[in-house]
Amino acid sequence: MNAQPRRTLRLLAVDDDASSAELIVRVAERCGYEAFATSDSRGVVNLATALNLDIMAVDINMPNVDAVGLFKLLAEAAYKGRILIVSGEDLAVLTETQRKAEALGLSVPYVQQKPLDFQKLRAMLMARDVLSAA
Repeated sequence: MNAQPRRTLRLLAVDDDASSAELIVRVAERCGYEAFATSDSRGVVNLATALNLDIMAVDINMPNVDAVGLFKLLAEAAYKGRILIVSGEDLAVLTETQRKAEALGLSVPYVQQKPLDFQKLRAMLMARDVLSAA
C-alpha cells in the first residue's frame, strides 16, 4: 500500500489580544498542529490563502475588521477551512455570530467563551471532523 503521509494541520489564531492568540497557538501545537497567530484582522484572508489553513480561531471583537466583516471576506475568498469562534461575549452572541458565518457558507462547528477552557479547546482541535480534513 502506498499511503501518502498526512500533512500537518494548520491553525491561525486571530485575536487583537496577542497573548490570547498565543495561548491558542500553544494548545494547537501540543495537539500536533502547525500554528500561527495574528493580532491584526486586516491581513487574515491573505494569510489563510498562503498558509492553506485547516482551522481558524477568531475573536469576535477586533479593531479594523470585526469577525462578521472578516467572515464576509473569507466567504468571498472561498475559504474552505473550519472556524472556531472565541469571545468573552454571551453565548447568545457567539451563537448569532456562528449563524451569520454559516449563512455565508462557512463551516463554523465550534464556539467557545473566554476565558478558554483548554481541555475543551484540545477536544475541539482533536475532533474527528477536523482531523479528517487533512
